[in-house]
Amino acid sequence: MKHKLYKHSITLITIAFFNITFAQKFNKQFTEKFDVNKDVVVAINSTNTDINVSTWNKSEVQVKAFIEIEGLSKEESEKYFENWNFEALGNSKKVNITSKGNFSLGSKTDFIFFNDADFTFPDIELPNADVIVLPEMNFNFNFDELLEDLGELEEHIGENGKYDFTWKMGNDKIIIKSKKEWENFKKSKKYQEFQKEMLKNKEKLRKEFIVSKDKMKQELAKAKIEFAKIDKEKIKEKLAKAQAKLKEMKFNFQANGSGKIIIDGKEIKIKKRLEIKVPKNATFDLNTRHCKIKLPNTVAFGNVKYGTFNANDLVGGRLTIDYSKVDINHLNACTLFLNNVTDARIASITNTTMSNNSSGVRVFKINQNVNLSDKFGELTIDSFHPNFGEFVLNLSQSNATIILGDVFSNYKYQVNRVKLDNQRTKNVKNNTSTNNLIRVNGDYSTIVIK
Repeated sequence: MKHKLYKHSITLITIAFFNITFAQKFNKQFTEKFDVNKDVVVAINSTNTDINVSTWNKSEVQVKAFIEIEGLSKEESEKYFENWNFEALGNSKKVNITSKGNFSLGSKTDFIFFNDADFTFPDIELPNADVIVLPEMNFNFNFDELLEDLGELEEHIGENGKYDFTWKMGNDKIIIKSKKEWENFKKSKKYQEFQKEMLKNKEKLRKEFIVSKDKMKQELAKAKIEFAKIDKEKIKEKLAKAQAKLKEMKFNFQANGSGKIIIDGKEIKIKKRLEIKVPKNATFDLNTRHCKIKLPNTVAFGNVKYGTFNANDLVGGRLTIDYSKVDINHLNACTLFLNNVTDARIASITNTTMSNNSSGVRVFKINQNVNLSDKFGELTIDSFHPNFGEFVLNLSQSNATIILGDVFSNYKYQVNRVKLDNQRTKNVKNNTSTNNLIRVNGDYSTIVIK
């Protein structure tokens, strides 16, 4: 276990052992304290850890780290304690907290290695390096197909009755917006200049491509020579040694879907927890995976992946949350990105930009100055502040339901292939007496306004 003393820090270590009828439990605790500024930055880098944060009226950061192991012997538990990567370092401006497993591949569980345990390791199939070859690449294709010829250009210009063409050469700029303008352009000297310029550019690109093609062939030939120099037998020999070393470890484990570890049929439970107390104006910089996070009223930046995120009020910050359950009481002056979040519940949003991708999001109330984007997701908004001002909703291949209730609003739409069902317009016309405006931009989506 990495453990460092730092200025203004106090380390308390408590070890307790509990004998239980069915399984033994062993735990360990560390405490770190730092004298800090009231606006201290707390950076958390953690995996497979429960993180609970609270505030207090002290200019101090206190970190209590707990670890509990069930299902291993005393000696095996001690080995894990020694290798637990817990570390807390800090000064008055910033505190860095790390809590990771002794070996991690980004899974839900930590890996444990005990050389003296009677485990078995399955045989490894060594790959046949001789079958690895660099493919031949055919560079002899028709370059003309890469560029539109003039005939194709004319076909596209009038396609679907739309004429939109701009050409600029030197100080000359031609803008076509109608069929008549296009026909007049074709009769002009400028059109002949345009043809010459097209042919000139086409020939220039052709020559440049020939040069780059020859260079690519040379680089590929060089790569083949270098690949031929690789000692494949030496690679096989090293893989065989690695296989033998793994067998010496006699290690066999299984991580099931619940995050538990099974070693030779025996269930191993490992629980890690951080209890952190900070000044009320502290800011958080998060980098977590497979963690359960609970934050108070605070500012948060960073990335949260594969876990749960619970916060009271986020007031400022820029946060990205992936593959996690999200529960936030209030967002204010934030930038929030949700990716592949199946269950996100946000009580209210104010002065915030929020983007959801492939997520299921429910917002209970929209307040002032909110810009919300949703892509490939499901979005539900239950209510609006009576004077929410302008609400911008950007949809792409999403389903959205908006409930206004007794709140009046005007609407502006810029949509493409959107199924729009504004049930409010059936009974209530645009209310010019209100300053509220819902601006919808979208494509390939469904939106219901109630």
